[in-house]
Amino acid sequence: MALEPQGQGARHLHGALTALQQHALPQAAGAAADALDAFTREGDATGAAAAHQVLAMVAAGRGDLRAAVAHVDAAIPLREQTGDQEGLASLFQERFELSLAGGDLPGARQALVRQKAAHEKAGDREGVAHASHQLAQILLQEGQIDAAEALAQEAIFALEGPQGARGRSALHLLLANVEVARGSAKKGVRHALEALELARSARFRPGEIDALQQLGTLHAAMGEFAAGRRALEEALVGRELLKDLEGRAQALRELATLEFADGEHDAGFGRLDYAVRTLREAQNFVGEVTILQLVQAFADEHGRTGLGDQAAREMVEAAARTGDGEAVAAAHFAMATRLAGAGDLAGARNSFSAAHGLQNQAGRIHEAAVSLGMMGQVAAAMGDPVGVEMMRESLSALEGLGSEAADALRPILAELG
Repeated sequence: MALEPQGQGARHLHGALTALQQHALPQAAGAAADALDAFTREGDATGAAAAHQVLAMVAAGRGDLRAAVAHVDAAIPLREQTGDQEGLASLFQERFELSLAGGDLPGARQALVRQKAAHEKAGDREGVAHASHQLAQILLQEGQIDAAEALAQEAIFALEGPQGARGRSALHLLLANVEVARGSAKKGVRHALEALELARSARFRPGEIDALQQLGTLHAAMGEFAAGRRALEEALVGRELLKDLEGRAQALRELATLEFADGEHDAGFGRLDYAVRTLREAQNFVGEVTILQLVQAFADEHGRTGLGDQAAREMVEAAARTGDGEAVAAAHFAMATRLAGAGDLAGARNSFSAAHGLQNQAGRIHEAAVSLGMMGQVAAAMGDPVGVEMMRESLSALEGLGSEAADALRPILAELG
């Protein structure tokens, strides 16, 4: 087969990038595959690496993380062959993000180690600092506190001068988290204050708001509620002005936690209600479910049964909006438990039944067996003899799974005969 004319790969790649910008993934995939074929036959390692990178973006856009990683991994040796350290660092950043999205922390850490090395070879101090910051966050998450601190300090040194103030501000926030991990909120406050001063000197409003929010949280953890509230309320105003819905919800959650700790229960419930509405507006339905769970916990703790019941009902609706059947099942199970405790046996039976059906569909055998046993207990309490059969079926399934939940069911069945 004759070689394609020089430049054919570049034309295919241009078409792939154009299609990708237009979110036309099938067209982008086809053009990028043609580009890869042409570049490979032309012996153009740079072009082939770029084609692999586009194919990785297409795969990630389709939710196929495994294919995306495979394309990035194929592009890496091609960039190494050309000696393009900046391009190599970009690939390692992409590898890091894909690993993180897939829950592969070791893979994410290794990608950052190699990204940092590529930036060092390229003499890119800012790039080194960026990679060090991300790597320090991973190390802190893994509990390697001293290593995380050392990397953060190294990155701060790399970002000397006025132009690096924003980056140093973010790194001081990381160092505040390092001190929290060591159990020293007081030292964390010092780093948060340094982060705030740096962000203000750089006139970087988002960084200033981040620092205020962390400062408020740290003051609250130390029981300094007035100082914590001032900082968090200032951060909340900033989130509002920036129209940062996710950040607003987080600030509201932190304010609510502070107010509950300070005995301001009505204010705390008000903040959580606003957080729920904010996350619904942002269409972050998973976050909405999380806040509604928190509302129920605080409501139960402080004797606000009505608020807890309302939150449980809203959680079923929010879970349905996520499109996650398992989340909906968990919401129905929580609702059923509340209804049973309140004496609404018919409602509890219906909710346990809904949870059981969804858990079966999802292949969650253990959870489905537990829901069946609970449904059986409710049915038996209503005087329906089918409840005993449900409990027997549940017990058989739980014993087969070696579940400790069977221990709670046996005495109930024994008592019912």
